[in-house]
Amino acid sequence: MKNKLFYLLLSVSVIIFGCKKIDFDEASKGEALGTFSLSAPQNNAMLVLNSATPNAQVQISWSAAKPGVSTAPTYTFVAALKTGSLTQPLLEIPSDDNGKSNKLTLTQKQLDDALKGKGVAEGAKTDLIWNVRADNGTKKEMASLSYNISITRFGDGISNFLLYGPVSSANNIEINPNSTTDVLTFKWQKAFPGKSTNPVTYKIKFVAEGGSFDAPIFEAASNNSGSDSTFTISYQAMDQMLTAKGFSDQSSAAKLQWTVEAKSGTYTKTSDYVNNLSIVREVKLFMVGGATPIGWNPPQAIQMIPDKNLPGTFYSYVYLTQDGMKFLSENTDWSTPSQKIYGKGSADGILLQSGGSANIDIPAAGYYRVSADLKNNKYYIQQGRMAAVGAATAAGWNPGSVFPTQALTLIGTNKFMGFVTLTAGQEWKFIDGAAWGDGTANGSKDFGKVKGKTDGSITQGDADNMTVPGATALYRLIWDGTNIKNLKYQITTGTLYLIGAATAGGWDNNNAALPAMSYQGNGVWRVTANLTAGEFKFLLQKGTWDYSYGAGATAGTVVDGGGNLSVATSGNYTITLNEFTKTYTVVKN
Repeated sequence: MKNKLFYLLLSVSVIIFGCKKIDFDEASKGEALGTFSLSAPQNNAMLVLNSATPNAQVQISWSAAKPGVSTAPTYTFVAALKTGSLTQPLLEIPSDDNGKSNKLTLTQKQLDDALKGKGVAEGAKTDLIWNVRADNGTKKEMASLSYNISITRFGDGISNFLLYGPVSSANNIEINPNSTTDVLTFKWQKAFPGKSTNPVTYKIKFVAEGGSFDAPIFEAASNNSGSDSTFTISYQAMDQMLTAKGFSDQSSAAKLQWTVEAKSGTYTKTSDYVNNLSIVREVKLFMVGGATPIGWNPPQAIQMIPDKNLPGTFYSYVYLTQDGMKFLSENTDWSTPSQKIYGKGSADGILLQSGGSANIDIPAAGYYRVSADLKNNKYYIQQGRMAAVGAATAAGWNPGSVFPTQALTLIGTNKFMGFVTLTAGQEWKFIDGAAWGDGTANGSKDFGKVKGKTDGSITQGDADNMTVPGATALYRLIWDGTNIKNLKYQITTGTLYLIGAATAGGWDNNNAALPAMSYQGNGVWRVTANLTAGEFKFLLQKGTWDYSYGAGATAGTVVDGGGNLSVATSGNYTITLNEFTKTYTVVKN
């Protein structure tokens, strides 16, 4: 049985191998061709050819068909009317590289000319089906799934154009919502039409960040009835638009995006890019009234400092007399249409926006921190003070112990000066209360260096500590909020000197013979020295001319920098300087 099975298998193998050459010859009439699929444009794409950009490219692509052994196929793009058949195509165009590439690149004009050659009318939309025919010489293969596409021939058109400004940025643009004279200007590149008989007009569109321009929150024709490539809108109109569209919180950033839609005849096109826009409506608040240094004079009203940590809240450090005051939205006349007047409401501390609101009464003259919270309609009249706190001070980081030993004195609206002994190498900050702030409008505020800056800029809350710049000594500290948008501090050595030709040290700002003044307290300095007839000034720190006092506008006053002072005759003099009041006296003994 075993031998029979062996001979049976042997005879079958002889038959198989004996027929192998004949079977191969019969089947080997050409190479196989692998399947492939279309890629782009996507199925059901709509392509509107732009007569203003005839050289713009249209690219058609598909996956490569794998050859059977070695013969690579060539490709032909074929398209037929959607109602027709690809066996009778309207268009047949070889792919790039003489048909070797699996993509076809045409200019819009080439495609338009091809359709024109087939009798498609100018500006007409044609619905097509398309595919690609792969051919390796012995076999032809098409992608398994044909795609639909609609192509509109050249008619009206618009060239590509870019947005110029405001440039796309996450940084805030601050606007005054009450201003009718200040404007935002939007600019973009001028586009040209495909047909000169149909000039281009423009429309600007705004959406909330991430929104759809198919449903803009605001749109408007550009300047000159839509013919200009600019659009201007007043700050007030922009504020009103934003408020009407749900951005009612003026102090919070309105995150927007904008683009421009151009139109020529029946053709529309948007700018190549979309720009981001972040707007903060810079609400301003001013103080006015008989209690304030400027009286009831709105054009001279005192602008308040916006609270960095509490948008919509403002504060000022100011000397007030026993009288009344109010808040204004502008330092303009009472009757200005956009003017908002705030006074006392139903009780002390309640803020009411009304022309008939009551005055806010100040019970006694003194130094105050005045705060107004527009979001919660509250105001606060508190003691106005400032001090140094930190490891560099005797009280350490304990705000409860800084007054009065480490206190500064209010020497002008939003400006403090004081003299504090600080420890070498240690850190400190400013604080205006006897406790750390709790984040409320009437809580304490602390101030440190703006991170990454060395120009003396300070800010609330998240800030760096200041470091004592020299040896343990008495230092002059200045907190300066006179520029409400750029709070600053200054630290200099506490000792004052006389300098100039009238002194033994001359004009050498590092001379050991410069007469040193002694601090008497309350900002007062005094020195008795022999002077020769000549000029002099007050030097705040040896080795530099950055800080000095010289002659003010009126006799007996000094200002920062200032002109030279003088004594007419030589002799022994007692000179007194009050840094807080910026006054001085010269008495010959």
